[in-house]
Amino acid sequence: MLCVWAGDGKPVYPSMEKGQTIAYISDVGAYGLKPFFITASVITVVFLDLAFLSERWLRHSGQLVPNKGLWDKLCAIASIIFAIAGAAGLILLSIFDTYRHPHMHDGFLVLFM
Repeated sequence: MLCVWAGDGKPVYPSMEKGQTIAYISDVGAYGLKPFFITASVITVVFLDLAFLSERWLRHSGQLVPNKGLWDKLCAIASIIFAIAGAAGLILLSIFDTYRHPHMHDGFLVLFM
């Protein structure tokens, strides 16, 4: 997305702050590439969550080294919950862009991180 921005002549978008010289991915995604931005975010989320779920399933089925105790199992479950919350944050982050919804975008950025 940054290559597209640079290829377009490095335009200054209205969502960019005064003095900002490089566009954020969110700035580029809000203008013209929004469908691509949302699609790429959803694909990323699907594979991220599948990675966490498959790791848990492989440990449970004995394909990977099993958890040593309850603490390991709780950490694995917590990581899945946080991955799903971060995934929701990323999808909402791509939908509510910096130009039209700056405050919501910042909130979903925190949720994603």
